[in-house]
Amino acid sequence: MRCSLKLGIVLPFSLLFAACTIGNGRICGPQTPAVYCDREAYERLMHPKGYGEYWVKDGMTVENWRQDWVACGGMADGGYGTDAPSGSSSAVLSASASQKREKLGGCTSSKGYHFSGWN
Repeated sequence: MRCSLKLGIVLPFSLLFAACTIGNGRICGPQTPAVYCDREAYERLMHPKGYGEYWVKDGMTVENWRQDWVACGGMADGGYGTDAPSGSSSAVLSASASQKREKLGGCTSSKGYHFSGWN
């Protein structure tokens, strides 16, 4: 009886911890979101790249890319601002952001850059 009681308590905990892994400095169980255990996924989530950083061109330095990006209307950090007035509705902001991305994309494409994707 005493052995079966220990087995009834120890076995479930053993099975529970057997499914755990340690990743990214955390103990990750079966229901832990993968982003908390995968260092690359965690870094992409916590430190996303600006839209402009997805535009690449062979042989470009960061400084040259930044100059081209700013000349096209982007911000030095790789982001961009919308031209919508402050206090605009979310629909207006979304449309303005879309127009700004198209403008930036056209300008950077004309300078020989290509969009590397959202990976």
